[in-house]
Amino acid sequence: MQTIRLMRTHNGETVIPGGYRANGWSSVLPHEMNVLFHALCYLVAKYDSKEEMIQGFREINALNGTFDTLDKAKFKSEESYENYINLLETHKEFLKRSNYEYPKTKEEAIELMIKWGLVLDQGDVWDVPVHPFPEAQDIFVLNEREKFALDHLKLESLIHPIFSKLILHLHEQEDNHFSMTKAEMKKLLDIEDALLMEVLVKLIPYLKEPIENLQDLSDTDPMEFTVEWEKVYEDFLGGTYQQNVQ
Repeated sequence: MQTIRLMRTHNGETVIPGGYRANGWSSVLPHEMNVLFHALCYLVAKYDSKEEMIQGFREINALNGTFDTLDKAKFKSEESYENYINLLETHKEFLKRSNYEYPKTKEEAIELMIKWGLVLDQGDVWDVPVHPFPEAQDIFVLNEREKFALDHLKLESLIHPIFSKLILHLHEQEDNHFSMTKAEMKKLLDIEDALLMEVLVKLIPYLKEPIENLQDLSDTDPMEFTVEWEKVYEDFLGGTYQQNVQ
C-alpha cells in the first residue's frame, strides 16, 4: 500500500489522494469533513506523531468552528444560513441511512474516517492511504441516482487526464483541422477501444462538426475533424490554463 507518509518528501507539498475525489468521498461527505480530511493529509505529511498533528489542527484556520454549534452571525444572510442548514441535514440523513451518526467533534470525525479506511491509525501516528483508496460505494447505502452520479464521477476522473493529453497534443500541431485513425489515437493515448470511444464522445462538443460515421470506422480509416479552440479554452481549459497551451 502507498501512503502519504511513505511518499512524503518534506518539501512542503501536500498529497491529496486522487481516490478521494474519484471514488466519491468529496461528493458524499459534508464540507467540514472534506476540510478535515485535507487538513489531515497536510498534517500527516508534516509531522511525525499524533501529538504534533493534534497541535497542528490549532494552526489551520479553516478548521475553526467546524463541528461546533453554528453561529448564525457568521453567515452573510439568512438565506445562506438556511441553505447551509438544509445541506447539513441532507448529509446527516445520508450517513444515518448507512447507520452512521453525524460526528459532533473532530475526534469523532477522525474515528469515522479510520473506520472507513480514509485514515490509518498506526498507534503513535496517523497516516492516509494513497493507493489503493477506499470506495465510497462500498461503505454507504446509495440510491440509484447516487450510484449513477458516482459512477459518472469515476469515469470522468479516468477520462479527464487522457482527454487532456489528447487536447494538448492536438494544440501543439498549431492547427485546428486533423486527420487521425483510431489506431493512431489509441497508440498516442495508450488506451484500448472502450476508453477511446469515451474520449471521442468527450471530444465531440469541441468540434465544428461531429466525426462522420464514427462507429463504423475501422482502426485504419482516417477520422477527419476540426477543433474549435475557443470552445476548448472557455469550457474545458478555462482561463487558468489557456496561456499554457497557446
